[in-house]
Amino acid sequence: MYVAATVMILIFSVNHHWLPSEGWVSFGANPTEHFKHLLMPVIALTLGQVAIYARLLRSDMVATLQEDYILMAKSKGLSNGRILWRHALRPSSLTLLTVAGLNVGTLISGALIVEVIFHLNGIGAVLQSAIARRQYIAIQDYVAVIAIVFVLVNFAVDALYRVLDPRIRGARIG
Repeated sequence: MYVAATVMILIFSVNHHWLPSEGWVSFGANPTEHFKHLLMPVIALTLGQVAIYARLLRSDMVATLQEDYILMAKSKGLSNGRILWRHALRPSSLTLLTVAGLNVGTLISGALIVEVIFHLNGIGAVLQSAIARRQYIAIQDYVAVIAIVFVLVNFAVDALYRVLDPRIRGARIG
């Protein structure tokens, strides 16, 4: 993330002057400039994770497409697109959802770093300022907020399991 952000700033801002290297423009002020300022931080955050998710989804889809119910759907004459979207994607996305929930911590820490690199005003910049000024109570507050967000996202992931997999809906604990 750090290397990708630095290289993108060097290429797209310093050498070619295509994109701004720092700051933020609100969407209401200028939508075009908003997306120009947003492009490099978003790419820096997602660049490493996209390859992991694509490979994971591909391996799960290959395994799912070998299942008997997929063969039955093909024998019924369903189109390949319908089989992929309706019958194969839902069971294959459970592992992807699990990994995405666990990677929220990586995304949050990466967002803190990317905010500092691109000089964005967010919780990362505020946390860095609190660390520099040794404001321990403020640091504890920011870390608690980040931890609560992490827990809430993982709770939402667990709730989405029930939506994606009908076998989980009827399961009871105990």
